[in-house]
Amino acid sequence: MKKFSWGKVIDTFFYDFDGDTMEVIKFHPWKVDGCTGLVGNHDISVICFHCEKLHESSASLQYLLISWIAYKNLGNNQYPLVYGISKALGIN
Repeated sequence: MKKFSWGKVIDTFFYDFDGDTMEVIKFHPWKVDGCTGLVGNHDISVICFHCEKLHESSASLQYLLISWIAYKNLGNNQYPLVYGISKALGIN
């Protein structure tokens, strides 16, 4: 398994959207003290998801999927739309 900078990897899985595959890394993030990440000390009470292709992490898999769909249709300018949709749906 490749090195992952944002925490301890729990699992890696893939979503296939008509031949375009999104790799998702499920992980426990490092604990944080103020603005300092405590590398090597992961927080097992928190689960996050990361998509390397989007360079995006979220505590919600739904947010990450909305980001993927918007990115595929709009490119890199999808963030305000994703934020608005997620806020309207009550997703962080």
